[in-house]
Amino acid sequence: MRLLPTMPLLLLALLALGGCGRTGYDTPDKAYKTFHSHVRNGEYKQAWAALSKPTQDTLQQRAQAAAQASGGAVKADPLAFFFANVPPPTDVTEVTLASEEGDVATVGVVSSSGKSQVRMVREPSGWKVDLTDSLQQP
Repeated sequence: MRLLPTMPLLLLALLALGGCGRTGYDTPDKAYKTFHSHVRNGEYKQAWAALSKPTQDTLQQRAQAAAQASGGAVKADPLAFFFANVPPPTDVTEVTLASEEGDVATVGVVSSSGKSQVRMVREPSGWKVDLTDSLQQP
């Protein structure tokens, strides 16, 4: 029973350690930085997981259409389809939260190629990069 008084300290230590393993998706700006880091490092499965479900669905449909149009010469692999057609990311020097309303946010991204804004959406697993609107443009 002597260990009982130390239980609150142990519990606090475990909670603090639990925060160390966070995925980086708990805020829109951290989620974008995590996505950018994965792409920059060639960690495409992790980068794919940082994309919103609607973005993944759209890319899956495009990869499937490309495979069908090629008569099977191109594999219907959305990761390869997307990341092979995306130029390497520029060096990002700043990511800031521009706006947040409910489950939608915008982050401001400053890089060597200029300034841009990226739409983020909150899903059950955290904030995700949402490229759905930009993928709909011709």
